[in-house]
Parts: sequence; C-alpha cells; structure tokens
Amino acid sequence: MYPSQKEPLLPAPLGGPHVLFNGSFTIEFLQPSPELNASVLMRATYKGGHELTKLGKKHPQAPPLHIHFSQSESFFVEAGAIGTTTTYDLVDTVHTTSAAYNQVVPRQGLVPPVPSRDTNGATAIHPWTPHNFWPVAPTHPFWSTSEGQEYEKTLPNGRNTDTVLLIWGFPKNSTGPPTGTLATDFPPDMDAAFFLALLGLVDAISSKRVTMTASLFAKLFSMQTVSDSSMLMAPTAWWLGPLRWWVPWTAQVTLERVRKLLGGDNPLVVVEDAIQNVVLKRQ
Repeated sequence: MYPSQKEPLLPAPLGGPHVLFNGSFTIEFLQPSPELNASVLMRATYKGGHELTKLGKKHPQAPPLHIHFSQSESFFVEAGAIGTTTTYDLVDTVHTTSAAYNQVVPRQGLVPPVPSRDTNGATAIHPWTPHNFWPVAPTHPFWSTSEGQEYEKTLPNGRNTDTVLLIWGFPKNSTGPPTGTLATDFPPDMDAAFFLALLGLVDAISSKRVTMTASLFAKLFSMQTVSDSSMLMAPTAWWLGPLRWWVPWTAQVTLERVRKLLGGDNPLVVVEDAIQNVVLKRQ
C-alpha cells in the first residue's frame, strides 16, 4: 500500500506547511489512509539553491546516523534528489524520481543490506537499519556522473531544483484513541507531533533562537528513547558488533530514568510544549 499523493493536510496546527531552517526546509503533514497503516505521512521539501541546502550532509536538519527498533520509514521522491546514508558500512545513495544510485558498490553479505527501491519507486528503511537523510548538494559528485548529468537535464532548475519527497512511518502500533491536546499518539509511534516538535527544536537550536542546555538535551534524547530509536557509535567498527547501538541505547535509557527522577515532564508534554512554544509562537 502506498500514498496516493493526494492526501489532505492534517488539521491545524499540525498540518502546516511549516517552514524551518531559514526557509531551506518545509514540512507538511498529511492524513494517511487507514490502509497505509502509517503513524505519520509527511511531505518534505528542500529548497533548491538555498545556502543551507548547499551544505548537503551538513544541513542542520540532517540527523545523526540512527536506528529504529519498532517502525520502518518508507519514502519516494516526487522531485529533485535526496541522499541517504545507510548500513554500518555507511553507504551513500542518491535517490531520484526514477532510480537510486549507490555511490559505492556495497560489499556482498552486508547485514542489514542497503535498502532497495521497489517497482513502485518507494524505498523502505526497515527496523534495525542504520540510516539518515540529507539534501544532495549541487557540488555532490553524483552530478558529475553520466547518470547525474542526464537527470539534471530533466529538472526545471537543474541541480538547484527543489527536492520533494513523501515519507511515511509504519506500522501504526498505537490502537487507542489519540491522547493529548494536539491529538498525538506519541509515544510510542513516531507521528506528526513527534516530528514537528523534534524538527522545531533542532531548527531553534541551529538558528540560536534557543540555547542548548542540559535540560533541553535530556528532552531531545527523551523523545528519541521513547520512540524506540537509538543513536549509533563508531558504526564502521565491526568488531564492536551490537555494542554500536547497545551502548548509546543504554545511555539514553539511563538518561531518561534520571530525567524522570528529577521531575522531568512526561514525553507527551515535552512534545506539546515544543510545538506550542517553539513552532506555533514563531508563526
């Protein structure tokens, strides 16, 4: 089951569009159909030619390499090109509207494997697969390849064309009614409120509207932990095996326990406060 690309926006305040990162990134939250079994469906747009988009992997929106234990993320590209880094080998892939191009040849027997594009043009990043997303900078080597040069000719503004992609998280694990004033099912599912709060906080920190403090750091990791997601350390150090995720995960869980002992807010309250005070007040 795939999005129809005609789904309506969620009601305000979640639906958007929400313009973040100095106008370089816009996120809209759509209503997933029940058949999609998704906790979130979003349309993300990277502004082509923007100074932050030109940073590629260093764009402030690009997350650290991480894994999800419970949910997959699927996406397909509606316009432009998006990059992913996946697996413990850190394989970079450039995804266009018509194909996916691994920037190196993945080694045989790689576990988990590099996510592959299906016949419908969608790519699923399954649980336990290390990954992150980043805009393809106009200076990226892909544009110098024969495939990149041919693809660039099809784009209205060449390599500076806006990149638009649909992303959805599944399965939807929460079966009860939404909880909270912003109709969120988070936690445990990654939903619109989760992503809006997380992106809003990262945007505020990167633009220096909000100062990173120990309390804010703990809140960010709280959202990461209760969504069953973990950062990774030394991903290419194969001899560490599962310690690459187990050590960060244990640190996250310990931090969350300490935060609660010190009277920290429920993660749901953290999410709703972030939306109200960081995203909506700015609008």
